[in-house]
Amino acid sequence: MKTRHEIEVLKSKWLADPVWGIKTTPDYQDHAGELLAFRLAIEARWKASEQEREAVLDAEADQLGVHGLLRLIRQFEAQQERQQQAIVHLAEGRPGDAWLVLTGRQDT
Repeated sequence: MKTRHEIEVLKSKWLADPVWGIKTTPDYQDHAGELLAFRLAIEARWKASEQEREAVLDAEADQLGVHGLLRLIRQFEAQQERQQQAIVHLAEGRPGDAWLVLTGRQDT
């Protein structure tokens, strides 16, 4: 059983580099539920922030008359994100998940 301080340090490290599965961190199995809840809450906050940013960009693109170009850029960014997530899955020895992400059958 890890101390509260150790758990908070782990959370801080994950926030600095969130490409690894915090819930499955070795020696923290007793805290998997808390770590999963933490990850989901942070990801929800990131998603809300991203949606706000997207709304501002949409409005600005509409004003400039470049909405189609913005859509193309977003598709490119989404493709890059899928590729990065696939690399993480491959590094973790999960080629099936990498394939699902690359083919759009699994969310990143």
